[in-house]
Amino acid sequence: MIRPDDETKPFVGRWNSLIRILLVESSVKHVARAAMDYANLYDGTSCHPSNERLARETGYNERTVRKAWAAMRGMGLAERVSHGVAHRRLSDEYQLVIPESWQSLPVLGPSGAKFTCVHCEKAFNPTGNCKVHPDGRVTFDLIPMVFCPEPRQRKGREEPWCATEWDGQRRASGETPWSQLGQERWKVFHLARGEEW
Repeated sequence: MIRPDDETKPFVGRWNSLIRILLVESSVKHVARAAMDYANLYDGTSCHPSNERLARETGYNERTVRKAWAAMRGMGLAERVSHGVAHRRLSDEYQLVIPESWQSLPVLGPSGAKFTCVHCEKAFNPTGNCKVHPDGRVTFDLIPMVFCPEPRQRKGREEPWCATEWDGQRRASGETPWSQLGQERWKVFHLARGEEW
């Protein structure tokens, strides 16, 4: 796999590698991949497809496309170069960017292997997500990336969820619970991923 920061490779290959390993909603990944079709292949500049066109090509509505752009801007993957003018049928222009801090984003490891639940140690596929705040910041819910998926409720029996069990054990032993870990959550994420770039 091409490393996203390997500048000896063309930008398009590095961009596609980063988007492939990024743990976010599929809508963000699809819009990012489609946007690359309209950017300069060598440096990611001159990207100005309309939201309507991206919506048509990805199958999402325009609101979802706008949210995807907001997520990409918040993660440092896209910089708005100019605002479009609707009555002149001009769309926003972006430069696609591979941020220097791409490893601090929630990404798969270099082999793309499954993650290991930090509680039960079973292998699972992490669920990506991101939330864009009104100020443009993007945050991630790391729970679905470090613990097994929450079990389905079945009639008459309730199975414990690894996240709840792990948190309960930490509280009982006097350790910091998940809600108070802060930036330490990323260490748990790296532990679940199990491999580094």
